Amino acid sequence: MRLRKHHVSCAHNCPSCEDPHEDDWHVFFGCSEAISSGRAAGLYNISPRLHSFEDAKSVIIDICCKEDSHVAGRVAVTIEGLWRNRNDWLWNNEKEDATKLGWIALHKWQEWFYAQHIRPSDGNNRELVHWTPPPSGSFKCNVDAGFNRQLGTSKRGWCLRDDHGDFVVAGTAWDGGSLSILETEALALKEAIQGVSSLHIDHVLFESDSQVVVYSLRSKLSGNSEFNLIISSIKLLLLDFPNFKIKFVKRQANLVAHTLAKAVNSWSRRMLLEEIPLCISSYLINERS
Repeated sequence: MRLRKHHVSCAHNCPSCEDPHEDDWHVFFGCSEAISSGRAAGLYNISPRLHSFEDAKSVIIDICCKEDSHVAGRVAVTIEGLWRNRNDWLWNNEKEDATKLGWIALHKWQEWFYAQHIRPSDGNNRELVHWTPPPSGSFKCNVDAGFNRQLGTSKRGWCLRDDHGDFVVAGTAWDGGSLSILETEALALKEAIQGVSSLHIDHVLFESDSQVVVYSLRSKLSGNSEFNLIISSIKLLLLDFPNFKIKFVKRQANLVAHTLAKAVNSWSRRMLLEEIPLCISSYLINERS
């Protein structure tokens, strides 16, 4: 609508939902994709004020004035993601699923928030992040994923250890294709659960450094995207294994799985490793001590 007011010839309709009236209010608050993204980002509390204002600028100013930084920050990141997604669809014929867009916004905001609360100068209070063994009698499985941009492959790796930190088994896989990083992270976790469940062991804590995947498993939101389908299949798997738990950890505590995921292109497409691979042996020794 703004472009047409400046005599730029363009369509009236929204490229995302085909609504016949695309203005800034519609893009950020009225479009069905904006509503789904906001819900996924946990922005339920901004809905009532949408009935009190008639333009997007007034809503945004009101949110910034009356909400805390947690809400205002998520709104800002979600709006930026919606605008980028809208333009990617219009110009490049590429876009993310609306629900996943909201989860990405939440993930970006959390990463930024955590980064602001790190105090490098305060060495005495700095949190040491490292791998720790699970409680006695249980197991821990670390999971990670990655990409090889040159080869166009997605890579996954997982490693199971006991309560002494001793290696039990590991698994790796790689595939060609165009999965997103979130889809690959979710697939890595699903394959790890399937691999561990075949060993007939109980009480396993799975650790992933993808906050979005872990949050999605705890959320009741659903959708038809590839990412949502993988998340739904993981939830179904976990119903059969009530003593399997999922936890988010930082990358520093997930180095073994991260290293496995980086190394998989030099191996067969899918492997179950019953002996310790050389690439992770030093990490296993250091983290056990």
